Amino acid sequence: MDPIRSLTYTAFYDNARWWTKYGDRLLGGYSANPLRAYVFPLYSPAGMLVLQEAPPDHPHHQGLWVGLEVNGYDLWNAGSHGRPGHRQQSIPTLQQLQPVLSADGVRFAHDVRWLTVDGDELLHEARTVAFCAGETATVVTWQSTFSHPTQMVRLGQTKEAGIGLRVPPHWEAVHGGRIRNAWGDTGEAGTFDKQSPWINVEGHAVGEGVAGLVFAPLPGSEPCPWFTRGYGVQVYNPARRRAVELAPGHALTWSAQLIAYDGHCTVEELNLMVASPGGLCAPTR
Repeated sequence: MDPIRSLTYTAFYDNARWWTKYGDRLLGGYSANPLRAYVFPLYSPAGMLVLQEAPPDHPHHQGLWVGLEVNGYDLWNAGSHGRPGHRQQSIPTLQQLQPVLSADGVRFAHDVRWLTVDGDELLHEARTVAFCAGETATVVTWQSTFSHPTQMVRLGQTKEAGIGLRVPPHWEAVHGGRIRNAWGDTGEAGTFDKQSPWINVEGHAVGEGVAGLVFAPLPGSEPCPWFTRGYGVQVYNPARRRAVELAPGHALTWSAQLIAYDGHCTVEELNLMVASPGGLCAPTR
């Protein structure tokens, strides 16, 4: 497939991924397997990989993704370690998507049908995933709006749901990776089950370097305590403490932003990043 270009951004499809670039700089990819579409890879401005795809301990942890329990069906662990392969079917298929490119970035917008392994329709989703670049950050925004036109939907109360991300293995706590929240609390013990406007992970880059990411729900998404783990998964999940019921035709939106950067950032610097992600993506040339 021929690349799609704007003045600064390029998107092209290859090997089950839409790749995005800003000038000559690779930003990341929007990828798909038979069960879901997800963001992987994602790179900092200096080219550091900040996500992990399908680690052997949790193969359903795929970069940046969304999963749920819907009407009792598990679409978080789906297809992992012998579990039924319930799926999120992209409409159109990922290869058939037409990304929208502008001076503001690359945007993928499409519908998703959440289906059981037998093809029964559980949930509708309208999804938007957008990439943009700035001199000091690479930013991804993810928005999922859930609904069903004709039937009641119950999103189950479970820790295995939400918008999640998995950091690279060398950013796990055992290798010196550090989780931090907006109050300066650190590590899994200091950040798990605590409210914070964002969660941050920093780890080793090339040589003596450091890179990091900051993950934050967007305004309008329900605040909730963070699910954090030193082995690398960090999850925004309003359904961890209560089930959510959607009447026919009613909708629920969860959205989050992920910012990748180089070097060490203070809590104050991260607060500024989260407060103005659009400013991070101001054109640099």
